[in-house]
Amino acid sequence: MATASIPLKEEEMSLKPMRLTLLFIMMFAAVPVLSACHTMAGAGEDISKTGKAIEKSADKHTP
Repeated sequence: MATASIPLKEEEMSLKPMRLTLLFIMMFAAVPVLSACHTMAGAGEDISKTGKAIEKSADKHTP
């Protein structure tokens, strides 16, 4: 039962660069997601202020 297979150590070595590349891609993809929490809070405040201004204007111009 002779099979031509790559020894496990060589197979692991060939997958290592691919795993590192995937790890780096995941890390760089996580940066905007994690920093978005801070910017979303600011956007929420801006939207809230805009809504209050529209509400105030509507109350002012309602007969």
